[in-house]
Amino acid sequence: ITASGKTEIYFHLIRDVLQDGHKNILMLFPEIALASQIAKRLVKKFGKASVAIWHSSVSAGEKFDVWQKLKKNEIRILLGARSAVFAPLQDIGLIIVDEEHESSYKQTMPNPRYNAVSVAKQLAKVNNIPIILGSATPDISSYYNCKLANNIVSLNRRYNDFSLATTHIIDMREEIFKTKGGFFSLPMLKAIETTLENNKQAILLINRRGFASSTICLACGNIIKCPKCDIPLILHKPKNVLKCHYCDFETSNVDFCPKCGSDALKNCGLGTQRVEEAAKKLFPNIKIARLDSDVMEKKNEHIKILDKFENGDISILIGTQMIAKGLDNKNVTFVGVLQADSPFTLPDYRSQERGFQLLTQVAGRSGRGENKGTVYFQTFNPNFFVIEQASKQNYNQFFETEIKSREMFDYPPFSMLFHLIFSSQNNLMASKSALEVSSQLLKLIKEKTVEDYIQILGPNPCLISCIKGFYRWQILIKNKLHAKGHRFLTSFFKSIKLPENVKMIVDVDPYDIL
Repeated sequence: ITASGKTEIYFHLIRDVLQDGHKNILMLFPEIALASQIAKRLVKKFGKASVAIWHSSVSAGEKFDVWQKLKKNEIRILLGARSAVFAPLQDIGLIIVDEEHESSYKQTMPNPRYNAVSVAKQLAKVNNIPIILGSATPDISSYYNCKLANNIVSLNRRYNDFSLATTHIIDMREEIFKTKGGFFSLPMLKAIETTLENNKQAILLINRRGFASSTICLACGNIIKCPKCDIPLILHKPKNVLKCHYCDFETSNVDFCPKCGSDALKNCGLGTQRVEEAAKKLFPNIKIARLDSDVMEKKNEHIKILDKFENGDISILIGTQMIAKGLDNKNVTFVGVLQADSPFTLPDYRSQERGFQLLTQVAGRSGRGENKGTVYFQTFNPNFFVIEQASKQNYNQFFETEIKSREMFDYPPFSMLFHLIFSSQNNLMASKSALEVSSQLLKLIKEKTVEDYIQILGPNPCLISCIKGFYRWQILIKNKLHAKGHRFLTSFFKSIKLPENVKMIVDVDPYDIL
C-alpha cells in the first residue's frame, strides 16, 4: 500500500548486505528526480563516499569519475535510472528496483530497445543474488508470476498506522458548468482553499505538459498539426511556440489559420502550463510551481523545485506523472487529479492498468503524516470500475478483474507480445511490406501447425500513423510458446528482406502498442 515504508525496508536490506561483507548494491528508479531524492537520504545514512548516482543528466565528466570509482570497487551503493543497470558495478549482492511497474524502465528510442527490469532480473540470475521489485501498484505480469512462485511480501498498512487519504470522486458532468478557471470544480477549489488555510500543501496532477493540447480554427475546423507527424501541435505559452512532442518540431504561435486565414483560433485541452496559469490567478498570493519534462531541461532544476516543496517554500505543486511517485512530504494533505479519465482513452490493452497505477500512486502522496489527507478525482465517468478501485487503493480487486480479461484475450502474462512497425516515407510501400510479412508468417505458422499458439493481428495503420515524415503500419504477434516461440519468430525476422526505403522495428514486450 502507498506510504507503507518500503523505502525503509530497502535501507535495512542495504545495511545488512554492507555489514555481511564486501558485496555492493544496485538500486534502480524510474525517474531521475526520484533517484536524486533517495540519493540524499542514502548519503546521510551510509556516507557520501559509498554512494554514487548514474543517469542521463549526469555530465560526461561526472560519469567518468564514477566509472573510475566503480573500476576500483570504491562504490558500495549505485543508484540511478534505467541505464544504471549497465554500469560496471562489481560484486553485486542485491538489486532493488523501485516502482517496478513504471514505463520509463522501457527504452524504445534510441536502440537498443530493452526493459531495465528484465535486464536486472537476468543480472540477478547470473550473479545468483536476490532482486527486490517494489511497488504499491505492481505490473500485472510481474505480480501474476510472483504470485505463482509464492514470492510476494505484502505491506498492508501505512507506516505508523496512518490512515489512507479520503478520496472524493467528482462527477464533472454536473460540475462542468460551475467550474472556476474552466476546469477546477467547486468542491476541489474549496478543498484547496481549506488546505492552504491550514498551512498545508497541495499537489495537482494533469498528465499532459504544455498549455493546450491542440489549436483549432472555429471557422473551418482545421486543427494545426505537425508537418512531419500526424498529431496536433502543442502550445507552450512561456515561449509562445507550437511544439511537437514526438519530433521536437517547433514553430512560432500563429494568429491566423494557415488553411483559411481566419483569426478564430481556439486553444483546446489542458496542459500543466495552463493549469499553473489558472491556479496563479485563483491563488495570487500563494507560491506555486510546476514540475514536468519542460522544467527538466534546466540541469538540476527539478531538484531545486523538490527541495523547495519539501521545505514548505512551495504551497501548490503542479505536474505530470513524475510527481505521482516517490514524494514523501508529510505536509501534503491534498491531491487533485484534474482529468482522471485521460489515461483510459487510448486503445491499448494496458490503458486500464496504467490508469489505475497513476491514480493510486498520486493518491498515495496525500496524508503520509499524522494529518489526514484528502484526494479529489475529477471525472466524466464516476462509476468506472478502475476509478472506483483506485479511489480505494484496492490493488487486489483490480488485479483479479484485469487478469481475467488478459487471460480471455491472450494478453501478457498469458502470451509474449511482438510489436512490428513498418515505416517508410512512402505510405504504399510501408503498407505493402507489412502485408507481405504478415502473409509469409501466416504461411509459416500453418506449415508448422502452431496456429493455436502464435496469433497475428494486423497489419493496420499505427494509431499515430505518421512520425517525422515516416508512415507507420503495425503487426501485433501473440506468442504463447514463450522461449520456443521466441526462437521461431526471431529466426523468421532474420530472414525478412525489405526494400531499402522501408524500415522494420521489432519491439519485444512493448509497453504500449500505439
